Amino acid sequence: MKQLPILISLCAFFLSLVASAQESGGSSSSSVDGNVGSYSSGGNSSAGGGGVGIVVGENYVLKPSDVVSVEVYQEPDLEKSVRVEGDGSITLALVGKVKVAGMTVAEAQSLITDLYNRDFLVDPQVSLLVVQFSPKVVHILGSVNNPGPVAIPPDSDLTLTEAIAGVRGVSRLGNPKSITIKRIDADGRARQMEVNFSRIIQDPNSKDIILQEGDTIWVPERII
Repeated sequence: MKQLPILISLCAFFLSLVASAQESGGSSSSSVDGNVGSYSSGGNSSAGGGGVGIVVGENYVLKPSDVVSVEVYQEPDLEKSVRVEGDGSITLALVGKVKVAGMTVAEAQSLITDLYNRDFLVDPQVSLLVVQFSPKVVHILGSVNNPGPVAIPPDSDLTLTEAIAGVRGVSRLGNPKSITIKRIDADGRARQMEVNFSRIIQDPNSKDIILQEGDTIWVPERII
């Protein structure tokens, strides 16, 4: 009988350990649940915000293959990301096909606002963002340090100097005094021009060459 108090004490000790472990597990579970809830809330908040677009000026002219995001304030059902089709149009909810190619971002946004305002909404607040640009590149070949395509910025010009810098310059074997630019005109005719690049970078009065989409620049080797 003398062992009974000892057994009772041991049982009480083990019961207290189990209770402590359960409390610890419960608080750990609450903490995890809280973290998950916080994460989900952050995700939903991010998803519910405005679309993420690429910052360009309002004068950027939309082109086929550009992808734009159209949002209407407090009208989530009208939000849409859409590619400009080959005919220059996009298809939006309610208003249908809208031709935007050849328009600036500001003009297209104003047109879409007018279309929604005309028959469907009262004073709509429309936001148009460019999500992805139609790729525009020139190709630089020959004696340069990293030959290949160079992208034309979506909302500005690309000069020959910038393009040569984009391929890490003319190689030590290249001849910068006799660079050839091949260009396809709007009527489909190919023409070539020879440029003294050394003069462009050395003479402050010499004008740089503005490149066009599809130009091919050839840098020959120096004749030794």
